[in-house]
Amino acid sequence: MSERYPDDAALLAMDQDQPTGVEYIPTGRSPYYLEFRKLVQRLLLAGGRANDLRVYQDGDLSIGVRPAPGSVVIHNAAVAFGGATGVVVGNNVTTNVWLDASGAVQTGTSGLPADRTSFVPLAEVVSEAGAITSITDLRGQAFLAIPDLTMLGLTAGAGEINQTLTGINATVDAAALNKLTGGQDVSADSEHRHEQLYGNVDAELSHRIINDSAGGAANVAVVFDLPSKLPDVTTLGPDAATGYLRQQYNGATFTLIGSSSGQYRNEGALAATLTGKLIGVVPVSGTVVDVVLSIGTNMQSSVGTDGVTATAKVNGTTLTNTAPTITSAAGAGFKSTARGNGTAAVMKTDGTQVVQKGDVLTVDLTRTAAGTISQEATNVVAMVVIRAGRPE
Repeated sequence: MSERYPDDAALLAMDQDQPTGVEYIPTGRSPYYLEFRKLVQRLLLAGGRANDLRVYQDGDLSIGVRPAPGSVVIHNAAVAFGGATGVVVGNNVTTNVWLDASGAVQTGTSGLPADRTSFVPLAEVVSEAGAITSITDLRGQAFLAIPDLTMLGLTAGAGEINQTLTGINATVDAAALNKLTGGQDVSADSEHRHEQLYGNVDAELSHRIINDSAGGAANVAVVFDLPSKLPDVTTLGPDAATGYLRQQYNGATFTLIGSSSGQYRNEGALAATLTGKLIGVVPVSGTVVDVVLSIGTNMQSSVGTDGVTATAKVNGTTLTNTAPTITSAAGAGFKSTARGNGTAAVMKTDGTQVVQKGDVLTVDLTRTAAGTISQEATNVVAMVVIRAGRPE
């Protein structure tokens, strides 16, 4: 069945189309040709975008492409295009026409390119007996396309993306997600630290092993060797008698009961403020009891208040009333709020500090540098300490 118009009474009652601003010519308006030109002018304004990159015939076997007054975005870059004329197509063939990432019109008889992010499809032109017989508009394949994860360049699944964005909102972009989900490689380290289970490196090294067995015979132990932080080897393993984790350092033994932690480590100099850096996912429900800021080599500035502040967040909400801060006035060398340097964190008590397993922890490292800096802060570490709410 054919598409119906509104009834005559409704048509005659129309005075303006609100979304486009196109006015209907009132009955009996004179001079009619002036009103008609007004209508055409408004229609052209409303339909201007529909003319961008439109392919038309300008010869027996040649086509033109209308310009796009703004910019076309291809491969995440704006491409200026001023139009084209006299583009030759073959005889007795079907020719595909597209705009490439350099802003040039391309033609081919073997279909469109495979990489959909590298071009804008324009038209399919059919010719026969020395003349163009049809031009099929293909621009809708670009502006009506639903991109999949491959086109977006992501290796994460939709569920992983949704879970991450729920926690960190706009602080994670597609490039950062791609790094985080890419597994153990150097690019992932720029967003979140990854190390092999065994490593022989002359730098900070952190490992974590989770064993589902609660028995002391599980015989699980992790050795931490932090040559640039601690002078002695630190060992961590289960106590056979109690099943709790036991840590040995510098001849002393400490038992860790119902606690966990996560940290973000910025390697090298902190030359600018960093925001939304991923600490990790909360491993056990409980309460955040401290946010510790440590600096391998403290900033030295002509202004004593210059320094670094660590604002830790859970699902985008700040955890502290007072964020831990270490300023230049604390002196040179290794400094940590856990050792009484700088300003210690004051945790919130309004319920924000109560976290659930699966929540996302992030940190903003704010660099304040109003004076003359003679030494940047290096190897900045922000650690969130969680007290378990119940045994896991």
